[in-house]
Formats: sequence, C-alpha cells, structure tokens
Amino acid sequence: MHKALAWFITFNFVNVTWVFFRAKDFDDALKVLHGMFVGPLVLPAALTSRLPSLESMGIKTGTWSKIFYQDPLIIAWLAGGLILVLLFRNSMELQQRFKTDLYHLAATLFLFLSLFMLSRKSEFIYFNF
Repeated sequence: MHKALAWFITFNFVNVTWVFFRAKDFDDALKVLHGMFVGPLVLPAALTSRLPSLESMGIKTGTWSKIFYQDPLIIAWLAGGLILVLLFRNSMELQQRFKTDLYHLAATLFLFLSLFMLSRKSEFIYFNF
C-alpha cells in the first residue's frame, strides 16, 4: 500500500472513531458524521464573486475559515507542526535508540530530588529583622 494512502486511511479512521468516543450518545455521533460527510459543502465567501454558479449548484459559501483571517501565524504553526511530525523521530523511534547508563540514571535522580526539594517549606530569611 502506498504510504500516502495509508496515512489518509488512518487519519480518517481516527477522525471517525473519535466522533463516537466523544459523543454523548449514538444519535449525536450520527449527526456529527452526517455533517462531516453528507452535510452542506461550505466554501470561503471569496469564491462567491469568482464563481457565481456555485450557489445555483447548492454549494454554500461562508466564513468557515475565519480563524485564518484572525491569526495570521496559524499557517506558520500548522507548517511547523507538519515539519515536526514528518522530519523528526517519534517516541517509538526514540525508545528503540535509548540506552541506559549510570550517568543518565544519576542525572534523572538528581533532577527529581531537586524538584522534590523545591516544595519544602522554608522561612523567609529576614523574617526576624
């Protein structure tokens, strides 16, 4: 199977199953799935002036992408996330390369001990003055 097709199938499977996981009941899940796959197609309002025949075909135009106009950095964040996912190792790949040694064990131990020491209650140094 081609890698892009496998990604597409996995992505859509996860999306559909999360609908059932998050819905209050089965009817709500079916309403959401109907809106996702069968509901009206809504395109950006800017296409109305360019393609006036869209409304005669039953395709609605609206402000579905209002978030992109409010935050111009959203595209940069999405591109950065895509680069992070595609180019860097995931947790399973990092786990396979992980080697335990005494140095990292001691460093982890000292880190946790120092974090636990931060929660100790101590008096303010100048409270008697």
